[in-house]
Amino acid sequence: MNYFASIMVVILVGTVYPPAAYCGAAAETAGAVLAKLNKLPAEQRQKALMEKAKTEGEVAFYSSLQAQQIDPFIRVFQKRYPFVKVNPYRVSGNRQVIKIQTEMNAGNHLFDVTNGSSEQASAIKKVGAIDPYQSPQRDFFIAPNKDKEGFFTSLYVIPMVLGYNTNLVKRGEAPKSYEDLLQPKWKSNMFLDDEAYEWFAVLLKHMGREKGLQYMRNLAKQDLRMVRGRTAQSQLLSAGERPLALVLSGHTVLDLKGRGAPIEHVILDPYFAQANKLMLARHAPHPHAAALFVDWSLSEEGQSMITTFGRVVARKGVKQRFPELVEKESFLVDVDFIAPILDQSGKEFSQIFLGR
Repeated sequence: MNYFASIMVVILVGTVYPPAAYCGAAAETAGAVLAKLNKLPAEQRQKALMEKAKTEGEVAFYSSLQAQQIDPFIRVFQKRYPFVKVNPYRVSGNRQVIKIQTEMNAGNHLFDVTNGSSEQASAIKKVGAIDPYQSPQRDFFIAPNKDKEGFFTSLYVIPMVLGYNTNLVKRGEAPKSYEDLLQPKWKSNMFLDDEAYEWFAVLLKHMGREKGLQYMRNLAKQDLRMVRGRTAQSQLLSAGERPLALVLSGHTVLDLKGRGAPIEHVILDPYFAQANKLMLARHAPHPHAAALFVDWSLSEEGQSMITTFGRVVARKGVKQRFPELVEKESFLVDVDFIAPILDQSGKEFSQIFLGR
């Protein structure tokens, strides 16, 4: 079952069999609880938040951060707030949406905070699993890295680049545009992620729908090797499995390069970045501890910790580990952009590149 079929199944199930918590009198949602707290003066609010978080004592974090990044991130938070234990669960992609919806259907409200791509964030909001929260730290972010209602704030962003193996491609011979990828010499020499829906949508927006679709059909004739996961592609590229990878995470390429891998990046036009959003569970079992964790994650300390993983952050004033990724302005694929077109983009991408 592909991504879109999976998501539609859980959404339809949630519609036909509503979560148990929605039957009868509904408890006050996490967003409503925290909205009252936000009416207090800043110092009084923080004191009350910490007292209530200390009483709750824990927070459940469903995260798409890489496994080796979650623990260091949590350790810094718990050093500052030792009275709150963070219980992480690593999950990403469509599994994240399915897990959250399945728990809702069963009336099991188990997570407090989650983070995920704009694709996942859109789907999670659609099934009613998150609530708005106007963290004071959102003042340090500008649109489109935050929405007006308070459902989403960018924990980090991922600028997308083309990568090439420097043992197989000379710098002067690397592609400089998407049109270059249609040259015969690149046939059977490129990787593409088999879920590159956001990339597909951005190029159609940039080129125009009809021209963009024709370009995609021509590119599909180049015998691309479709691989799930940008990290896996970066590793295969470094190993010389193919000379080019079309859509890679900029920070991963630069990290591998810094460790001596024969890999380099090119920024093609349109240059775009994916947003990874931080969200509050609508029925968070520990709403105050959740708010404390969200506030810290978006704070200067939390965002600075994110940069140690090579991630690009959107908070103003935080020093980036890879500033070259933010020298050129990029188009941010946020929830407002991808949500209305995600289903169509996925279907068309799958038809053209995967033959289904």
